[in-house]
Amino acid sequence: MSRTALMLALLSLGAAQAQKVSLTFLHGFTGPDRPVMEGLVKKFNDTHPNIEVRAQAQPWGTTWQQLPALVASGRAQDIVVINEDQITGFIARGAVSPLTAAEMRTAGIDKSKFFGPLFQTADYKGQSYGVPISSVAYVMFYNKDLMKKVGLDPNKPPRTRAEVLAAAQKCTVDKSGKNSTQAGFDAKNLDTWGISLYNNWVGARAAYAAILQNGGSMTDRNQNAAFNSPQAVSAVQFLVDLVQKHKVARPNSTEEAELAAFSQGKVCMFPSGQWYLDRFEQQKMNFGVTFMPRVGGNVKDAAWGGSSHLTLPKQRPGYDANKRRAALTFIAWMSQPAQNLAWTATGSLPSQAAVANNAQFAKAPISGIFDRLGSVYATSGYPWVGQVMGPFDAAWEAAYLGKKTVQKALSDGVAEANKQIEQARKNFQ
Repeated sequence: MSRTALMLALLSLGAAQAQKVSLTFLHGFTGPDRPVMEGLVKKFNDTHPNIEVRAQAQPWGTTWQQLPALVASGRAQDIVVINEDQITGFIARGAVSPLTAAEMRTAGIDKSKFFGPLFQTADYKGQSYGVPISSVAYVMFYNKDLMKKVGLDPNKPPRTRAEVLAAAQKCTVDKSGKNSTQAGFDAKNLDTWGISLYNNWVGARAAYAAILQNGGSMTDRNQNAAFNSPQAVSAVQFLVDLVQKHKVARPNSTEEAELAAFSQGKVCMFPSGQWYLDRFEQQKMNFGVTFMPRVGGNVKDAAWGGSSHLTLPKQRPGYDANKRRAALTFIAWMSQPAQNLAWTATGSLPSQAAVANNAQFAKAPISGIFDRLGSVYATSGYPWVGQVMGPFDAAWEAAYLGKKTVQKALSDGVAEANKQIEQARKNFQ
């Protein structure tokens, strides 16, 4: 090779290397899901020679503490994963950059392909700020053997309020074999309970779903707490009645106690987070999974959901436009069906119908909720999620334990939430 040709080759190589974009990527997947994420990042780097993504995993709480200061100082990572209960707060503080329709279109991000409420979790005031990468949901596990034993079809789990009550009554059986609908039933000497309810934040998500199902909401149009509406009171009252009136759910119980009871075949229906799926599969239980029944009302299907979203933090003036384009390329690639399918190995739900319809889920118990994945709603859309959900969880506990009427518990919760919101508003003005 001549000297001139060699120089041209070196210059060409240097130009190519100069065009390579390096990105920092911060996420909180630090458990068994971390190797899956690392494998996906490696695959992206291997197939995108002009982009290098350097991933960093750290606890979510650390990110929530550090991100505001990093943004303020112009040192934020290029891409950050933010969860549903935090994302609106960061958006409202100006820490997250909006994703315009034009740049999403250029990157190949089509939000219509995703389950609507899941994608909208990262929307605020008409703009999109993130793309979903991971999601979980509140579901209802049920014991097929117990259902069959009392004459219920284990392949047709309850979907309505009336069906839940009827199933719970039949599944609440005393030690002589009589259920709660039969003469001579001994409510003080039970062998199995119909349904689990309990008093922590996970238990409160049954009440959250019920309120949405009945057309209620957690906040009003001014983003003040509003979970004491007539729709909310009616929805939560049904759940409390399962405990106090119909006596088909154990009073004063905990998630741990109900989890153990379901695992031991002592409760028929166990509403909780999908994250218990592996446990029941490992126990080789004969169980099913269904979408949260309409215990609150018949306005719509609804269940609580948690999620994580790929976001672009606000950067310093003069930030390299090539980095933003490369970051959008990574987000688009990571949220494609093939990558989302790979991510479901961590226990996450599909983010889009194309993945939910994959043949690998045909016989999976979790597929029992796939027909209604478009009805999973996160606690987001207002900046003060904690100031709303903390008092709501306390209100649920007070009503469930019978310490207050449903109306008073929810109204007291709203009053406390709005006190906290009034203080929180100062951080957003």
